[in-house]
Amino acid sequence: MAFLKILFLIIAIVIVLVVLIVGLVLFALWVKIQVGFEYAPGLKKFWVKYGIIKLKIYPEMFTEKKKAKRAKLMGRLRSWFGPTIDKLTKKAKNTASEKMAESKEKTSAQKDFDTEVFIREEEARIATEEARLDVELPRAEAQYEAAVKAEEAGKPWPEVVNKKEASKIDDIKTSFQAADVPGTFDKVKDFLSGFSFDSIVALITSLGSTTGTTLGKVAKKINIKRLNVGLVIGGDDAAETALKFGRIGAVLYPALGKITNSLTVGDVSLDMTPDYLANKNSGEIHTVIALRPLTLLTPFIGMVPKLGKSAFVFYRDYKETKKANKEMN
Repeated sequence: MAFLKILFLIIAIVIVLVVLIVGLVLFALWVKIQVGFEYAPGLKKFWVKYGIIKLKIYPEMFTEKKKAKRAKLMGRLRSWFGPTIDKLTKKAKNTASEKMAESKEKTSAQKDFDTEVFIREEEARIATEEARLDVELPRAEAQYEAAVKAEEAGKPWPEVVNKKEASKIDDIKTSFQAADVPGTFDKVKDFLSGFSFDSIVALITSLGSTTGTTLGKVAKKINIKRLNVGLVIGGDDAAETALKFGRIGAVLYPALGKITNSLTVGDVSLDMTPDYLANKNSGEIHTVIALRPLTLLTPFIGMVPKLGKSAFVFYRDYKETKKANKEMN
C-alpha cells in the first residue's frame, strides 16, 4: 500500500512538472517578438524586442568591446565543450553548404524552365499581336540601340536587382534553414555592414517572392507594423534617370503588392523620386515586423494526427518486414 502511494505521488509530481514545462513553453512562444530595422544615409540600426525586453543588435553588438567579450565567452565554451561544439558547428556548416549547393542547382533549373516558358509565351504573343508590334517596334529598336551604345561606352544599364545583394539574402535563408547559427549570424552581419540602395531593392523583391510561396498559411500571422521606403533615383543624364525610375518601379510596386496581400500590414509606403541632378541612387528604409511564435505553429497543429498515423504505419510496416526477414533466415 505504501509503495502505491509513493508511486502515485511520483506520477502526480511528474504530471505537475510536465504541465508547468508545457505552460512555460507556450507562454514563451506566445510573447510577441518585434524586429526593427532602419537605414538612411549615415544611419543603420537593427534591433529585436521580446515582450518588453529590447536587444540592440546592430551596431551595438559589433563593437570591438563586444567582439572581444564574445571571443572570451567562446573560448570558455570551447574549453568546456570544445569537441561537441566543433562537431555541431562542422555538421551545421556541411548541411548549410549542401543546402546552398542544392538551392543554387534548383534556382538554375528554375531559371532555365522559366526562360523556356517565357520564350514560348513570347512566341505565342508575337504570333497573335503582330499588328501591335509593328507600332511598338520602332520604339523597341531605339531602346535596344541606346542599350548597345551604353554598353559600348562602358556604361551599361544596370540590373534592377543587384545579383550580389540577392545572393547574400539567399545565403542567409539557406544558413537559417540549416540551423547554422554562427553562419547565419556572420552572413547577416555582412549584409548589414554593406547595406545600400541595392540592398533595399533586393530585400523588398525577395520578401515579395517569399510571401507568395514559402510562408503560405503562416503569412497572415506576421504583422508588418511599419514598412516605409524612400528611394531617390539618379543617373548620368535625364534619359537614364527616367529609364531607371520606370524599371525599378516595375519591380518594386508588384513586390509590395504581394507583401500587402499576403501579410497583415499597417503603415506601408514606397516613395520613389527621380532626381535629374543626382548621378547616383540613394534610399532609406524603416521597418518594424511583429509576430507571436505560437501563432506560427497553429496552422500545423492539424497535421499532428496525420503525422502520428503515418509514423504508426511506418513502424508497423517496419516490424512486419523485420519479422519476414527473420523467418526467411
